[in-house]
Amino acid sequence: MNLARLALLCLILALPVAPCAAADGSKSPADARIVRGDQQWAAGQLEGARLSFEQAVVADPRSVAARMKLGGFQLGARSYGAAIPTYQAAISLDPNNAKAWIGLGMAYLHTGQQDLSRAAFAEAVRIEPARKAQLAQLIDQPAR
Repeated sequence: MNLARLALLCLILALPVAPCAAADGSKSPADARIVRGDQQWAAGQLEGARLSFEQAVVADPRSVAARMKLGGFQLGARSYGAAIPTYQAAISLDPNNAKAWIGLGMAYLHTGQQDLSRAAFAEAVRIEPARKAQLAQLIDQPAR
């Protein structure tokens, strides 16, 4: 995979995720930490951003938005091994989240787990068939 394609997929995965409202309509306790993490990330304060996203997950373990932000950050920081459980947790909360499956596929790809990577990308396409062209090259890659 070329660096430009990796950068594009990381950008897609790091796009803003709408904060989740709690069942009673209130905001998630993770929301302020996600906003702070986004601001820190944009300002190049990477350690602060990582901590803010991790704190968002701790503040609301059921926040898919917090886990997606942390996973996107981990991919961007090339912490692929750390991104795997982050995306797995997001998927356990929202199994139909195509972006979480793509993030998991990217993490698997960069840890040399080609079969798991292809399976994750295929699941993303099953959920959102419009992503087939975007992910075709990754799904069809030969095993190493």
